Amino acid sequence: MEDSATPAGPGQDGVAAVRALLGAQAETARRAAVVRIGEDAARAAAEAVPCDRVETPDWAGPLADAHPMPAVVFAPVRDDAGRIVDFVDVAANTPARRYAPRQGSPVGHLLTVTQPTARTSGVFDTLCRAVETGETIAPQDWADTLLIDGHPRHVAGRLTAAPHRGHVLVIIDMDAERYRRISRRAEEDGLGGWAEWDLPAAATEWSPGLHRMFDLPEGAPPLGLDALAAFVVPEDLPGLHTALELLLHEGAPCDVDVRAELPSGERVLRFVMEAVQDEDESGAVWGVQGYIRDVTQVHQVRTRLDAALRDADRRREQARAEARVTARLREALLPAHPPEQAYNGVVSALAHRPAEHGVLGGDWYNVRPLPDGRVLYALGDAAGHGLDAVAHMTSLRSGLEGLAFTEHPVETLAAWLNRLTTETHPDRTATAVICRYHPDRRLLRWVSAGHPPPVLIRAGRARLLDVPEGLLLGVLPDAVYRAAELDLLPGDTVLLYSDGLVERRGCDLSDGFDALLSAAEEYAELPLHLLTERLADRLLPSAPEDDASLLALRRSGP
Repeated sequence: MEDSATPAGPGQDGVAAVRALLGAQAETARRAAVVRIGEDAARAAAEAVPCDRVETPDWAGPLADAHPMPAVVFAPVRDDAGRIVDFVDVAANTPARRYAPRQGSPVGHLLTVTQPTARTSGVFDTLCRAVETGETIAPQDWADTLLIDGHPRHVAGRLTAAPHRGHVLVIIDMDAERYRRISRRAEEDGLGGWAEWDLPAAATEWSPGLHRMFDLPEGAPPLGLDALAAFVVPEDLPGLHTALELLLHEGAPCDVDVRAELPSGERVLRFVMEAVQDEDESGAVWGVQGYIRDVTQVHQVRTRLDAALRDADRRREQARAEARVTARLREALLPAHPPEQAYNGVVSALAHRPAEHGVLGGDWYNVRPLPDGRVLYALGDAAGHGLDAVAHMTSLRSGLEGLAFTEHPVETLAAWLNRLTTETHPDRTATAVICRYHPDRRLLRWVSAGHPPPVLIRAGRARLLDVPEGLLLGVLPDAVYRAAELDLLPGDTVLLYSDGLVERRGCDLSDGFDALLSAAEEYAELPLHLLTERLADRLLPSAPEDDASLLALRRSGP
């Protein structure tokens, strides 16, 4: 490899390993060249005495010099029968002489001597076809091994053969072929550049972008792979070494990200490289070509994304844990209701559907027989979800249960429950409907605190009961509530429910009430526990957005 200044430090062992790997591959490529062209024969051909069997026309030199790309004028060498047996170069421009320097005369050498593989590579046949047909041979891919300055050099390009006055002009476009191969892999959509490293010749070519990346002057010689490896942080050198090892030994494309200490600071570089190798059985790797791109910003975005995903996972697991605790707490604080439960001639049944997200809300109910024979029925909804809502719900339910034993009327119970909310949960609100059944008078007295109106099903017809005035719990500490009374007839059914049963996002609330009344009339004759289940199934989607509860009361007989 070319001599390049490399920074000293703990990464030197890793750099030495990369240098040894590249050096071993360069020697392997040289041995393949000996087998391909014969090193001694090729060197002798480079020093051979020019062929004196043809003359150089006056126009040949100007014709070759007229082209900026490597151009050579060949004259055919024929045997006594007129068959073309070889070609001799009679003129070559300056770019062509850089690729085939001669120690003696720059021209006048036989093609098959200076380029022993000309027949097997197809170049000889291409030149013959151009001379014999008089037609220009369109550009075609060409790759071969030449001996340049005593060293084998693998070259590739696009070759054009044009006949002219019995001769043939050969033009080789080296740069177009290189750019064509590299551009397939190097889409320059960010900071980066392409490079090609010729291992046997220890030569490197790269684009200006890499000069900028490594803070090198524009005219400075490009760095070899071993010099680039010296910039890589020691922890990432083993990954680069493994990728190069697979590339050079097995031809596997290299695509690896490494951290590098550049003049601009630590950056993340992506090496995307492929091997340049023979297409014959040897498959010798002559070099490496590829693209180096600064992907620091991509890694920073990925790091932030990974952190966000981890945070989301943590929050999701926290939510699951909270849901489990909430569910257990609710089960412990809100006893299950049997399918049907009867107290003093009134049967009750309950249907509850949790929200889709599984975090329980603040729906609560209370069915409690009192010592004087009356029965308390209540259903409410504490605003919000999660543990705070369950704590508020528990406070409301247990507070009402204690207050009910005072034998005060339901409007007083509602006022006390409102004050309890404003004092113990000043930042939260709730709705509730509180009923007390008086069996001696067959009378249901009830009060609403901002809750949806109960439904009365009588003689197969359903209607909403008129709602007495009453603010939500927790709005004003001195709110006043008024009670309504309903005489229960045998077979009458009253439905108490939370807003989750009738409210839908984007829909009018009146549509929810209409659907409830229609379904209630359709299922009016069903046993009470079936009525509640059918109503819940009918009115609620498969994945409700909010908790929904339905408590049904039915007077069973005279």
